[in-house]
Amino acid sequence: MDYALSQALNYKTDGFSHAITFYDINCQYNKYLQDRVAASMYLSIPIGMDIIPAIGLWHVHGHQDSCYVRYASNFIPGTGRIDGEIMETLWAPLNIISPSARGMGTPHRKEVLDYQMNDCNFMKMIRMSEWHPSFLPILAHPRPIFNRQPGSSAES
Repeated sequence: MDYALSQALNYKTDGFSHAITFYDINCQYNKYLQDRVAASMYLSIPIGMDIIPAIGLWHVHGHQDSCYVRYASNFIPGTGRIDGEIMETLWAPLNIISPSARGMGTPHRKEVLDYQMNDCNFMKMIRMSEWHPSFLPILAHPRPIFNRQPGSSAES
């Protein structure tokens, strides 16, 4: 975790003075982060960058009351209301197929779970334009790519 955070904070962050990190156990993880970074020759945090620890709203309610006030995104200026739990929301579709997958052999189960997650990602991708108009491929490309009118040429 330390290495991944260090690499992320050092990738194209020139000019950033703050970084907000969401982690389910940030109240414990962040306690000795600076010490672990200082003790390692492989880890670094950009000079002058302030790391602001946060816990997603779904998880922070399971912590102590003091964690809620200190780490909930509701109380961190500039963050708004972020649940920080995107991975947990991806598990819901897997609950539907889990009884079937439970009895499968390992290769078949892996294939079924991969198919389900690929389908979930594909459905999110094609529905993006419903959520935000700037995601429409027509706006980003000079020629229409999708939804060609009948009888139009299929130029490349």
